[in-house]
Amino acid sequence: MTYYHGGKKRIGEILASTLVGTSLEVENFDIRGYCEPFCGMLSIYRHVPFLFEQAGLDCLEYLAGDTNESVIEMWKAAQRGWKPPVNCSRKKFEELKGDDSCTALKGYVGHAYTRRGIFFDGYYKHTATTLAAHRKNVKDTASELDDVGFVTGPYTQFSDLRGFVVYCDPPYEGTSCRYYDGKGYRNRLTFDNGAFWDWCRKMSKHNIVFVSEYAAPQDFRRIWPNDTATRKGNVTERLYLAP
Repeated sequence: MTYYHGGKKRIGEILASTLVGTSLEVENFDIRGYCEPFCGMLSIYRHVPFLFEQAGLDCLEYLAGDTNESVIEMWKAAQRGWKPPVNCSRKKFEELKGDDSCTALKGYVGHAYTRRGIFFDGYYKHTATTLAAHRKNVKDTASELDDVGFVTGPYTQFSDLRGFVVYCDPPYEGTSCRYYDGKGYRNRLTFDNGAFWDWCRKMSKHNIVFVSEYAAPQDFRRIWPNDTATRKGNVTERLYLAP
């Protein structure tokens, strides 16, 4: 878990406990697996398997996806024992930024060596202590989630899931949306929030679907108000359950 734009590092354990506890209370639902279509740095994901195992669910299928292929390659490599670099120079940062390939190194450097974790937003070298913590978190998270299946692609690639607990942390409505287009640079695109909410409604017919957002349509039930820990301007981050 490096710094990550929109990440949930500070509140990951709280949200994980909330969504797992809520899922276990749903009657007549046989949980087969857990999925995060916008997995990012896995701030919530890393706590989920342990919580399900504590509840006696130790044979679940675990899936994760993201549009940033380099981030996915980073997690796959870390599962195999790859270790992030100790340092990265400004020159190397710029080389990676302009490289068309998608690699584990790019996935790590692009977030760990910028301010606020915005992918290749501009070189910034954090303290040695902070960088050591980043490397350790990536290594530890990958070892904890060694059985997670990582895939690159949009959230819709998981449309056929049945019996899953699905947690979504999409680009928030009204915020700047940054996607990685596979060519080594960021591309600002419009995220279709309306289509996303409709997808969640369809998915909730056969799954338990949670969404983090500032606000949601009226048919989505707010299950976790966070009025103090994660204020951003005049808005408050919340966790919703799809109808």
